[in-house]
Amino acid sequence: MLVAQRELRSGDTRIRSLALELGFSSESAFSTAFKRSVGESPLHYRSRVRTLQPAD
Repeated sequence: MLVAQRELRSGDTRIRSLALELGFSSESAFSTAFKRSVGESPLHYRSRVRTLQPAD
């Protein structure tokens, strides 16, 4: 999940592509595992951390 968190913070990778890259069989399976581990969905995580990052 650390790799997923890093990608969601910095990259524009689609959730489905990230899920498959990390070995999950579907976006749904990845989202469920991510939410169980991190406490929020991948989309909410990405949105929240990007609003906290300082602008360049």
